[in-house]
Amino acid sequence: MLAPRPPPSDEGAQEPPYSQRPRKISTACGACKQRKTKCSGGNPCEACATRKSLCVYDATSDQRRKIANHRTAQELADKQVALERHQQLLGGIIATVRAGGLSATEDLIRVMRSGVDLSQLAAHVRNECRANIAIQQAFEQIDFVINGGTELPSPAQMQVLPREGSRGSEEQSDNSSTRFPPSDRPKMDRLEWPR
Repeated sequence: MLAPRPPPSDEGAQEPPYSQRPRKISTACGACKQRKTKCSGGNPCEACATRKSLCVYDATSDQRRKIANHRTAQELADKQVALERHQQLLGGIIATVRAGGLSATEDLIRVMRSGVDLSQLAAHVRNECRANIAIQQAFEQIDFVINGGTELPSPAQMQVLPREGSRGSEEQSDNSSTRFPPSDRPKMDRLEWPR
């Protein structure tokens, strides 16, 4: 015969309170991953302490959604900053060629051909932009968005216009510039050069 069940009491709760539950860890140490054993999450974890082995955690392998999303957001922010810097460098180069005159353009080409890294090239372009008001104004007028998809326009989509003062077909082929037709000219946001 079975004994009667004791009356329920508040002290005899089946599930331990939240603070007493075992803590779930987000990633196991390298040794526990290799052994495919449960990791307690300490430093060293219980398994590594027992085996007296090296206990190392790889923070980049933590794939919890919140941490992975934070890491992805930070990577995107870093890439956006780098992209803006490259865009400013390109704009400075374009402005120097458009408005800097022969001397500034030749200096720019000399610096580029000397094999300097991008930071040194950016410093040169930034100094040119700060020193020459015409280059600053040309930079402020540059549009940076290219409409029409990810591909650059083909030569057939572009017009070859002769430069001012060119004569004859021989000179025209050497002294021509390629420009977008007015209907295809990109409309772009302004980006100011850092001062």
